[in-house]
Amino acid sequence: MEPAERVSSLVQRKIRILFITSLLANRGGAEKNFCEVLLGLDRGKFDPSALVFQGGEQSDHLRRQGIPAQVNGIIRLLSLHALKKGWEAIRRMKAERTDIVVTYHHDADIWGSIVARLAGVPRVISSRRDMGYQLESKHVWFYRLFPFLFDGFITVSEAVKGEIQRRDWIRPEKIRVIHNGIQPGIYDQGFNVFEIKKRLGIDPSKTVIGSVASFRPIKGQLCLVEAVKELVDQHKDLLVVFVGHDDNEYGRLVKQRIEETGLADHFMFLGERSDIPEILSVFDVFVLSSVHEGFSNAVVEAMAAGKPVVAPNSGGNPEAVEHGKTGFLYTPCDSRSLAEMLGQLIGNKLLYIAMGYEGKMKVKHCFRRADMILANEAYYTSLLHGSTTAHD
Repeated sequence: MEPAERVSSLVQRKIRILFITSLLANRGGAEKNFCEVLLGLDRGKFDPSALVFQGGEQSDHLRRQGIPAQVNGIIRLLSLHALKKGWEAIRRMKAERTDIVVTYHHDADIWGSIVARLAGVPRVISSRRDMGYQLESKHVWFYRLFPFLFDGFITVSEAVKGEIQRRDWIRPEKIRVIHNGIQPGIYDQGFNVFEIKKRLGIDPSKTVIGSVASFRPIKGQLCLVEAVKELVDQHKDLLVVFVGHDDNEYGRLVKQRIEETGLADHFMFLGERSDIPEILSVFDVFVLSSVHEGFSNAVVEAMAAGKPVVAPNSGGNPEAVEHGKTGFLYTPCDSRSLAEMLGQLIGNKLLYIAMGYEGKMKVKHCFRRADMILANEAYYTSLLHGSTTAHD
């Protein structure tokens, strides 16, 4: 079949797109984006499915929503099991005439790109969600030596784009930046803040600083503890509310430090929550304490809820938070810098309102989930329609 006929044939049917990820067992930012893109694709144009190394709650959710989500149980790439599952995936892709494979996370990038190429899949895309803090030298050299395995890269921010250009030697023309998007209306529902505080046991006279993140060293909650230590003498009504999985070594370390500093009365741990929009409504200020983020969903959600954001000046944060307008940016890992930025906000209700409003407007104009989905669809289509090897 001639190339023009192949494209014409492709236009007449749905684009078969397979998403591959190494982990879909929790609610992290990459996992959330993976599911939202899959579920948001126009089913009149795309026929999506998922292949997951380690499944869980999120893969079950995809199945309930009608997305075929297969779990292959790969733990180590260099194993007979991985080879066996690779051969099965090759046969599946050929049988289903997969048009596009999109991979998330480095192990899925390696295994998925090789398998897809052996299966003759026309287009392979890597979706890069962070600054690469988990990458080992072997992963970096894979990207450097085998960039031809990928037709394109999606990055969650300009910062991630710049990082993979520098570190992985990826040409800029192969990279498309697509910021995360949310549904703003979910976070702006006029919640009864007084009732929510009462239910959570929060004294309404407290100034509430909120943080939503799982407890890991990269998330930097210890930095926030040290910043609060510097603030409590002048701001005795401070209460920091932590939301996120804290039953781990780092969570225990943070709690131990709080006890050591005598700050227990200034902290509350809510653990993992499914009612984030309601929880955000009780915050006066939202803090992101991470060392760096590719692009933080939590920051955008807080902005949509009308909260001023204090975040480190690193990664994709400056692409969301406008310093002095929607919040403040501080020096990463510097508790004094964080304390200084918080000090400019605490107790300043007019500034809360002004920054919160600006943040809410920015989300509505720049970070909507519908626009994110459309941008992904457009990129997939543009790459595929440039192919001369698409399945007929």
